[in-house]
Amino acid sequence: MSESRRVTPSHAPKAADVAEGAAITASLLCLAHCLVLPLLLASAPALSQSLELPFDLHLWIVLLAGPVSLWILIRAAWQRRHGILLLGLCGLSLLMAALVLPVTERQEIVISSIGSLSLAFAHIANWLARHPRLLVHG
Repeated sequence: MSESRRVTPSHAPKAADVAEGAAITASLLCLAHCLVLPLLLASAPALSQSLELPFDLHLWIVLLAGPVSLWILIRAAWQRRHGILLLGLCGLSLLMAALVLPVTERQEIVISSIGSLSLAFAHIANWLARHPRLLVHG
């Protein structure tokens, strides 16, 4: 007779894992939005008229994702992972700068893409630092 395994609290995902996964996903979606959407709209100009996104969308994304990322990055600093905090803060700063600086659309794409990549790398590095057993190959 097979025995069913019960999920114990130690096997349940930690809040930090869920938040980190969401932050990584958001950063990568932001990067895809910054890189893929302009290429798609350039290749299909008719699509750009039907897919008009409000400028406020970028602001809301940063306002919603920023605090979660900041919370995770501050927790990383508490664990003496200051380089991860610095990389993540650079990414968040670049994302905010792309919103408030008077730049061209092309410059905004570059700034936002570098910010998204920096933030995604910071979250991935933090997740791997919290789960070092995943780096060991058997």
